[in-house]
Amino acid sequence: MEYPKLWLDRVGKFAEGIGVDIEKMSELLKPVVGEPSEESALLFDDLIAVPDTDIKEALKTLGLPSGKLNVNLPKLRPEKEIEAVTAVDKTTVGSTLSILPSVPDEMSFLEMLRTGGVLKVETTEVISAIKAALARSVGLYELPDKIATKMEEFAIAQEEPCGKDFYEIQKLLTAKQYGDILSAVGVNGNYVSEKRKKDFFARIDANLWESLKSFNSQLTNWQQSWMQGMANPSIMMMAMAAQGSGTPLPPGMMAPPDTSPLRSAAEEVVNEINRIFAGPGIPIARALAYDATRIMNILEKKELPAQIGAATKDQMLKDLDISVGSQIVQTEQSLIKYALSIMSLPKVTPENEIAYLGAMLQLGSTIPWDKLGAKGLGRDLR
Repeated sequence: MEYPKLWLDRVGKFAEGIGVDIEKMSELLKPVVGEPSEESALLFDDLIAVPDTDIKEALKTLGLPSGKLNVNLPKLRPEKEIEAVTAVDKTTVGSTLSILPSVPDEMSFLEMLRTGGVLKVETTEVISAIKAALARSVGLYELPDKIATKMEEFAIAQEEPCGKDFYEIQKLLTAKQYGDILSAVGVNGNYVSEKRKKDFFARIDANLWESLKSFNSQLTNWQQSWMQGMANPSIMMMAMAAQGSGTPLPPGMMAPPDTSPLRSAAEEVVNEINRIFAGPGIPIARALAYDATRIMNILEKKELPAQIGAATKDQMLKDLDISVGSQIVQTEQSLIKYALSIMSLPKVTPENEIAYLGAMLQLGSTIPWDKLGAKGLGRDLR
């Protein structure tokens, strides 16, 4: 079978990286993106429509090591940096999220932690803050202690020695090794104290969530104001009459409302983010995000449920009283993308502004704002 060039560039390279022929890979990915085509290949750009979890579920029968799979996933959706949004067809307003900043996968994010060394609030820091805050809100940081305890109890009950995963978790608990993560900002790993973590989370709770929710409310009100104007019977009659006579409407009659308040609101969100990272916020956020990512990787180990006496991963999560279901993973990705989109709004050129804001409205509609309280999502979102 002949495959489209973009499909070969992405799926072909991905399949080659994990040692599977492209025919089999294309068949496995059909439930995720459909038949091989240029359009299907572009769907991988959208982490909301095609999250990593869906891809991993589709490839579950291959029995691949998670590390090998994670390191090759970026081949499906190469990283795109947005310096300024370029020209887009106006007909795409609200129909695609591809013009918004992309969110790196876990492997790319870990690499960013190791190499990013600029002491100012940028992509790495915002991603780190959101990951850390949501991890804390769903009890992720409590997991290593719980898992280690259950593994030890189960091994004793079975009269078997603890396996290597038990000692890996012990290392995670006792050796907070942040050298390669924090060396870029010139900080020793011992600097990440419990007090500094607590202070950092307090600033997030006070500033981040409400600022994101406030911007989304203003964006929604902006859209509603525009829609109400367009739905005005008098304006609609004028538009129909103008269309029939060939006479253009007076300038601004059906134009979108002024967007300068939204740009000002975006600046205020950035100011709030800067307040969060006041003092030692950058190294603290990086260390916390690094821990959260490593804990999530432990949860992906296929043999872990059996080592604590659980039949399945779902049963293991219930036994550990932790809610890290797919909806939380998707919400994390959406919140990160939304925050990065706000930060990139000043770079958007006027001719592309409406398309960009339309994509933000579409993205914002996927976020459960009503569940996002003062301390993140809480544990009721599974």
